[in-house]
Amino acid sequence: MSETQARSSASRTIANAAPGSFPTGERTRTQVHDEAVDIAGAPSCGGLHYPIRHLLELPEESSPKEVVLRIVRAARLQPAAVMPILVVTLQQGQASVWQKVAVYRSLRAMLEHGLEVEPVREFIAAASEQLRASPGETPRELQLAASNALATFARGHFNPIMMELQRQLRPFAQPHEFTLLTLGKIAAANVYGYVPFLGITLTTMQTVTRRLEDSGRRRALCTALGQMCGAIRIYLRSWEKSSYPRISVQQFSAYLLPLYTCLSRTWLPASDSQQVKLAILKALGPMLSILLPRTEFQAQIFDDISLLLAQYESNAQDLYVTKILAQILQASLANNNPIPRRHVEPLACALTRQICPRGEKRSPSCHTRENHAEISHIFLQLARLHPTALLGFFQRELEAHQEEMCVALLVLLSRIVGAQLPELWSRRQLCVKAVKAVLGDDGPKVRLATLQAIGQLLCTGYLERVEGWPLNYISLQLAVSAHQLGHPTPGLPLGGLEEKTIQRASMEVLCEAVTSKRGTSQELWTKMLSFLLQPHYTDSATPLCRGLTLLACERLRWVVGEQSNLKPGNSAAPQELLARILALVVSPFEGSGRGAAALLLLKALRPEVYKDVAEHWWVEVPIMVNYLQGHSRYTLEPAAWELQLLEFLKKSIRRNQESGWNLALGKEIMKQVQAHPSSTAEKLFLYKALGTALSAARDSSGVALQLQDLLLHTDYMDETEQKGICSCLNYCAEGQLSAVLRALSWLEEEISEGEDSGHLHLGQGLPQPEKSRMKAALLRLYSSVTTRAPQDELLLQLASVIVPKILHHYKPGSPEGVKGTQLALSFIQCVSEISLSIQGRADPTTFQLPQKRALLEHLVDIVKAEPLDALVSPVRQQAMAALRHLSKVPELLSLEENVALVEACLHSVIALPPLELAKGASQTLYAGALASLAELVETLLDNSGDHNSSEWFQGGFQAVFRLLEYWLGSEHEWERARAMHLGVHLLWTYRQKSSPPLRIPRNEFGYLVGVLGPFTCDTLSSIRQGAGDCIQALLGIQGNRTPQGPKRHDQAWRLQCIQQDLPSESSRVVRIASFQLAKVVSRTLPSQEIVTFLRTLLEQLRTVGVACDRTVLLWFEVAVRERGRDLRDKVRSIVAIVCSYLQPSKDPGKRLFLTRAVCILAEHHCRMVCASLLNQPLFQDRARKELWTALVTYKDCCTPILKYLLGWLSLEAYSCVPVLTALHEAVSGLKSCASLLPMLSELCHMLLCQLSRLLGDETLRSDGTGPQTPFRLAAAVLQAVLYKVLPEVAKELDAANTWMFLVQPGGFLKGVSLLARALARSRGAFLDGLLHHLLPPLSSPEVPGINLSLAFCMELTGHPVMRNPETLDLLVQRLLAKFESGNAAERLLAVQGLGNVAEGAPEEAKKHQKAFLATLLQATDDASSLEIACEGLRALGKVWGCLGGRRVGYALRAAASRARLHLQQADDALRAAAFELFGQLAQAAPPKHAKSFAKEVGPASAALLLHFRDPSPAVAKACYTAFLHCALFMGLQELAGDMDAGLLTDALGAQHTCLMGKVCRQLAQTDPALLDAVIAEVPRYAHCTWEGIRLAACKLAGILVEAMETQHLVGLDLEPLLQSLQALHKDPCPAIEAAASEAARIVQQKWQEGADAGACGRRGWLLFSGWLFSRRPKEGLVGVRPRPI
Repeated sequence: MSETQARSSASRTIANAAPGSFPTGERTRTQVHDEAVDIAGAPSCGGLHYPIRHLLELPEESSPKEVVLRIVRAARLQPAAVMPILVVTLQQGQASVWQKVAVYRSLRAMLEHGLEVEPVREFIAAASEQLRASPGETPRELQLAASNALATFARGHFNPIMMELQRQLRPFAQPHEFTLLTLGKIAAANVYGYVPFLGITLTTMQTVTRRLEDSGRRRALCTALGQMCGAIRIYLRSWEKSSYPRISVQQFSAYLLPLYTCLSRTWLPASDSQQVKLAILKALGPMLSILLPRTEFQAQIFDDISLLLAQYESNAQDLYVTKILAQILQASLANNNPIPRRHVEPLACALTRQICPRGEKRSPSCHTRENHAEISHIFLQLARLHPTALLGFFQRELEAHQEEMCVALLVLLSRIVGAQLPELWSRRQLCVKAVKAVLGDDGPKVRLATLQAIGQLLCTGYLERVEGWPLNYISLQLAVSAHQLGHPTPGLPLGGLEEKTIQRASMEVLCEAVTSKRGTSQELWTKMLSFLLQPHYTDSATPLCRGLTLLACERLRWVVGEQSNLKPGNSAAPQELLARILALVVSPFEGSGRGAAALLLLKALRPEVYKDVAEHWWVEVPIMVNYLQGHSRYTLEPAAWELQLLEFLKKSIRRNQESGWNLALGKEIMKQVQAHPSSTAEKLFLYKALGTALSAARDSSGVALQLQDLLLHTDYMDETEQKGICSCLNYCAEGQLSAVLRALSWLEEEISEGEDSGHLHLGQGLPQPEKSRMKAALLRLYSSVTTRAPQDELLLQLASVIVPKILHHYKPGSPEGVKGTQLALSFIQCVSEISLSIQGRADPTTFQLPQKRALLEHLVDIVKAEPLDALVSPVRQQAMAALRHLSKVPELLSLEENVALVEACLHSVIALPPLELAKGASQTLYAGALASLAELVETLLDNSGDHNSSEWFQGGFQAVFRLLEYWLGSEHEWERARAMHLGVHLLWTYRQKSSPPLRIPRNEFGYLVGVLGPFTCDTLSSIRQGAGDCIQALLGIQGNRTPQGPKRHDQAWRLQCIQQDLPSESSRVVRIASFQLAKVVSRTLPSQEIVTFLRTLLEQLRTVGVACDRTVLLWFEVAVRERGRDLRDKVRSIVAIVCSYLQPSKDPGKRLFLTRAVCILAEHHCRMVCASLLNQPLFQDRARKELWTALVTYKDCCTPILKYLLGWLSLEAYSCVPVLTALHEAVSGLKSCASLLPMLSELCHMLLCQLSRLLGDETLRSDGTGPQTPFRLAAAVLQAVLYKVLPEVAKELDAANTWMFLVQPGGFLKGVSLLARALARSRGAFLDGLLHHLLPPLSSPEVPGINLSLAFCMELTGHPVMRNPETLDLLVQRLLAKFESGNAAERLLAVQGLGNVAEGAPEEAKKHQKAFLATLLQATDDASSLEIACEGLRALGKVWGCLGGRRVGYALRAAASRARLHLQQADDALRAAAFELFGQLAQAAPPKHAKSFAKEVGPASAALLLHFRDPSPAVAKACYTAFLHCALFMGLQELAGDMDAGLLTDALGAQHTCLMGKVCRQLAQTDPALLDAVIAEVPRYAHCTWEGIRLAACKLAGILVEAMETQHLVGLDLEPLLQSLQALHKDPCPAIEAAASEAARIVQQKWQEGADAGACGRRGWLLFSGWLFSRRPKEGLVGVRPRPI
């Protein structure tokens, strides 16, 4: 698209845009992104306005940068279309402020990206209009955006924008605020283009300044003016870059001076707005940078200093005022035109107040610090311009003694003096005089500032010597500070920090004096030495040592130059100096390196103070200094440094030949010890130095006396002093063992209150805790003697003196009784130090410690007495360390004793709670205790024998690992982690120490890896890592004799990878690593250890957690898979092991995992596992059920297991009970039927055959009452199978009691028939296979097999498999034979089978119709079995449709007569079958035999009418059906068509009564003879056993009599009917009695009507009445009811 087309399209879009085309509404960022994509890919510009409009419609909370970015992207693609849209948006009044601001930002972004914005004029006009808008009309945000856009736009379109702005800036008219701001921005951005407009702009500004009252406009003018001045400065520096004629600074100054005057003299004093003042001050700086170089303007500017100083008091921005003043003074100094003197004091006073404001506390900030720096610079300039006036001001202000002012002025004076200004040298005495003015001020800040000022005076040479008043003042300040720090008071400022600072500053001044050679007198030397010897000045020791070193060197040069002999000055004793310097050197990096300074001082003092002692110091001291220079406080080892110092001291004092020198040194060191506070490194070192000095002394008695004095004055309640005195005795015993023991004996005598030295009562007057601590101190003192004592002397004293003393003071039966933690720790330390002193010194063949057993017992008691709920002291750790050391002392312990020690220590450490749950515990204590335990166990195992012997492994290590196994099974993960850590340590130690390591004894490798394997998936990563390390060590030991090769290297690499994955946080990675490790272990296992390994794995179940249990199964599965061949002969043993664990276990989780283990084994050895389970003796039902259920549900094991079980079931020699039980549990445990379907037919056939065989066994039937009989088991299995595969069939069989029939010998065949019938209805696919299994036995002579096949196949005669003619013929022959020769059950089976054949295979029944009919008619006549008669009737109904030929009539009559005979049978089923057959015969009777059949229907009419009320619903329904079909033969077909089935459910019988009425009325008209037959049958039914039928018979009698003609009725013999009704008058049922009475009434009424018809009738009526009311009923009619046939 061309640009012209784009413009026209954009114009049409703009023209069509409605005024309100910016609807509000929220849109998501996703929509914005989609619209931006639409913009980028738009095919035309016509609709571009709408996507941009949508971008601008976003809410104000949206990201403006994102909107701008998308608009710029659109503009890059189609700039000609986007620009007009944005300009139109600016021109529309309906657009929101946010939209216009976004447009301005977008336009600026376009310009910055190099895009052209068109049209220019419309944009400038819109932006200019918004600049000129009043503040109430347009928000400042929009005006600011317009101003920024114009300033940016001016880079490419300067002239039109400048013309528009100049048009708005008119003389004497108040300019708009943003017009001024925009002019300033344009000036700053376009320096060279703006210069020609500066003159007219500044001139116009001059005209408006006096009328400008608005603060906003004033701020804008000042801002613009500052930017313009900045542009002028740039122009003046590089004017040659401009294309316009040059403009000089004079021209610019002429424009700016009126503006400066107005701002500084009119606006600044009169303005009340701080913002305006700040803007003015910011503008004055750039203006002065242009005006100050002009000398003609400087006088006017200098007069404005007072105005500027006044701004300090108006709370204006102090920094900008200070910068302006500095700018003025800098110009004054540069132009050599000093400011007037009258301004010096006000200026200095105002600036000083800025440094120390009165009555106001200002928090220090960056502006404050910068302001102070500017003020310091101003004072330096003032000192150069007017030094005398400034120093006079300082003098007067210092004499006023105002603390803050004095401090500020002294600091300023120090800086001025330190600047070494040439103008100040001639006035140095004024500086000294000013400092002296404050010497009497005792304020700490003033004192510090004074010292700093004195230091500057000495440094610069303003003071020639420190001696005199400076030294006196410094000494005084040091004394005051020392007194304040030595006697602190609650009111001491900052806790003495200021006094320490003063002290340090004083020392620094002295050092500066020495360094600058301003002090070398004896007085200074003496004072500095005294300062060094005082502990108060330890923090200042570094500068003192350096100063003294310089003085010493200077004194040496001076003495050598003046005299021939070197004489020491008036200084301290050499021993005192040496002791003090040693105390300073201990912490060499404190105080900025005081160690090196003190050593260098010692070297400098060598010629003057020390003689023989310092013979080699000139070599040794530099070495020590260089050693310090090579380290820092973080790299220096304190112990190594102290050892070096002690060696230096030992060498030095051994060179001394003077007697008593070392004892004197010892006394001085004791003084230093007493002067230092407790718990410092210096004091502890001084104790060691004291012991070293006394050890080298020659006077043993003097040494003992000094030690006695030291022991007597030691505070034994202080741990630091205890430690120090022990260190002293330790070093002293190296050369003075006898003196040390004498001193200790003397101490015991001193503190003993009794005279019996054999039984000391230590500290009887002290409380119990102090007594215990005193005894602990004595124990430590005795133990400290043993470490450094000479071997020969020590061994003589140990058994005779030292150990008995220790046991005596720790004697359990002592009067003190209670021994605290400190006493126990002291005793432990004693044992450890004594044991270590004996090791390596004593010969085990010649020396043995007789008290070893007693010491061991005490240590074990200490370990056992420690609480198990917390670890708050190192008693356990140190006690186990002492046990470890003591165990090495001759003689060694036995294996049993070592194991007992290990057990006690394991329980004490591993049973501790974790660090998170223990109060007051620390990680260091826990780590130390565990490390000590590991070292102890390792040492005890070392003492048990040689690592290279198998007895060691089988003895000590095996016993220890059994102890660890107990803790590995703990439910607490921290206990398992500690036990595993110890196991790793022991195994790796054994592997490293034994060279070459022997193989692990038999079965031990399998046992160990079986224990450790499950922990590779523990919940704690450290346990997993430890288990992997242990197994790796075991593999290394086990495979140590494997020759080096690629396989061994590959295994090592795999183990390394596994070890890296075990600590992973991912459970999947950990499980894979455990799996890989299991494969390595399984392949390494010897074949004879597999069972041990698997047994150990199974023992770990439910010992820790679910994760470890799953790992057990994983390792079990891997071992079974990897070593399948080796397990073939071990399956029975493994299964027996599992069963032995499973049966007694009550833990459901453990039982589950054990069953899973059997499943894993069965996956690879299924047949052997099944055989093993079947042969398990005394197997619990629960365990058996769980195992078989797990087996059949595990992976693909179901089918092979079922096949194996069926195979064993088919073997008669095999006991069927275990197999059937297993089958039942297996089938019951299946979760789905998928595994059963392939072998369902075979399984069902086998179970049916088993049932048939078992039921035929008399021995089994005789014991058939128990629940676990074989046939009951077989039936239960079959039931479970069907419930799994065909649940609906199983439920149907349950409803029919099929399973009860199956387990009964007499009902088995019926049960099979019911089963076959149900299966036939289910139409299961497996039925074909089952029939194929059952058909062959039909030709077998075996009776049970034939009966089973017959019972099943006869129900499936319609099945495709049974359609074979030969099969059907064989089946019929078998059925007919069974009916002839079988028992009752078989005959019943035969009748049912014949009926089924007739129904399922009518052709076959027609083929044998004669035999069928004869057999079935014979069955219906069977009086011995009603069930056979019933089945015969039913079978006749089925066979009827198959008959043909001449036998139909005969068959019809025979069947009807037999059915009619059974209509009143008491058996409901037989009665219902008779009615059903009657109905079937009526329905199927051929027309030619209708008359003969009608003759059979007549006698049955009463039964067809009355049995509607039969108590059996089935009979009533069959009667209803039969009546419908027989109605044709009674002439009632029309009535039958109107019958309703609801009469069967009519409880009151109203419908039935109505029906009988209709039938009787119609028969009375059509067939009275049939009605007579009905009347003849009614009396029989009046005496039946069913109330409903008796009631119906009564009603029918009344209906019959009422329906007959009177004349016809008179001719009938009604005597039987009347006798029956009279007999029912006493019926227990009221309804029957009422119905009988009503029927008799109707008969009487009807009879009377007949009598009225004639005299004969009347006479007959009289005879009837007399007979009715006078004759008694016949006994046979009344007392006996006829029994139904």
